[in-house]
Amino acid sequence: MRRILLLAATMTLALVLVGGGAISKQPPPTSDKGSGSIPRSTVVKASFANGSGANFLGVKVSDHGNLTSFESPAGQEQVFAGNEGYAVCSGSGLTVHGHDTGSVVGGFAAPTFSQPTVGAFPLTVTRRTTDGKFQLTQVWAKPDPVEKDVTVTMTLKNISGAPINTNVLLSRSGDFDIGNSTNSSTDRGAATDDSVWLWDDISTGEPGGVMLTALTFGTDRRTRVEVAGVWGDPVSGSRTKCLFPSETTPTNPAGDFAMGMTYVLGTFNAGQSKTAKYVYGRM
Repeated sequence: MRRILLLAATMTLALVLVGGGAISKQPPPTSDKGSGSIPRSTVVKASFANGSGANFLGVKVSDHGNLTSFESPAGQEQVFAGNEGYAVCSGSGLTVHGHDTGSVVGGFAAPTFSQPTVGAFPLTVTRRTTDGKFQLTQVWAKPDPVEKDVTVTMTLKNISGAPINTNVLLSRSGDFDIGNSTNSSTDRGAATDDSVWLWDDISTGEPGGVMLTALTFGTDRRTRVEVAGVWGDPVSGSRTKCLFPSETTPTNPAGDFAMGMTYVLGTFNAGQSKTAKYVYGRM
């Protein structure tokens, strides 16, 4: 009987050890991957805050290079859902090499970083498209507390080893909700060749707005305003593309809109880089 009990105890211990080993080798839980092959961006990589009240500016950028927060003045958060980002396309927009607007991601590998001070600006985020065609480097400058804006310089490089002779596009876009609440029923949108913006008129009692402006004036570009629900569809939405039709602007003063700007970068020789600058600012 003692031999039977000893054998049973030995077998139980062996099972525990084997089970413990198996459990320790289980992969950790995966993050929400959005629509892409790597986890969506949820980590704030750089943040900035200055001033108070009407003179406040707060900016946050994710570890993927998404603008996750733009608050100015205090209490007026313009990027409620963190749905802002970028896309790289060719073939005049028909081929999407990579896109990332926070909760919807696809075609980009994991980022690498350069950041002199952890958690602060300036921040450099570099990513490659998983098809091996492009490398995108974003340099987010330290926000300007006087002008209430932040500039991002985006450099796209052809790393394919061959010319890319179809028209290459580089886009930023986002769903912005103006004011001190998620109520977007009074939001309006408008655009020029150089800027696109969403705002609440002073007559609404919650005046304010945010503007996306080009700083690379020698390069052709397109601005647009679109209904947010159309832009934001995770499967067919324009957020995964570089171009989409614009609403007639200025829009009616009762809507929820997204906005974006696309640079038309043309063809790329092997190893060639081209740069485009954007600035987000309070208006």
